Amino acid sequence: MAKKVYLSVPIISNRDTRTALEIAGVIGSTGHELISTWVLKEDPNGGLDAAGVFERDADGVRKCDTIVADVSIPSHGVGMEVMLAHTLGKEVICVYRQGTRLSWMIRGLPGAVLIEFKDGRDLREKLSMKLSGKN
Repeated sequence: MAKKVYLSVPIISNRDTRTALEIAGVIGSTGHELISTWVLKEDPNGGLDAAGVFERDADGVRKCDTIVADVSIPSHGVGMEVMLAHTLGKEVICVYRQGTRLSWMIRGLPGAVLIEFKDGRDLREKLSMKLSGKN
């Protein structure tokens, strides 16, 4: 069954567009719908002010079935979106690059799936398996 997936990635500091595109590709290739397409755009704020960004992002988390968050780089926004998804009972998948000093809050989040990856290929393989329901 296709899910609505919210992709959460840092967009202010240390933006990693390549990894975001990799994750978005996996979401689409596994038959799911990416609902936070703005994170892939050159201007992810889309002309919104801070309150508008907050409402758009919080609404996206509320509407999703699953959140996939890149937690390789600390981000206040990603952390807030992950916590909101958890509080709402959404499926939480956190991906992070090998060697990352991962937050204890993320490591200890009940029910969260943590996927460590070495490179783009490893990320695609592991996330595809999870989103396809093969593990």
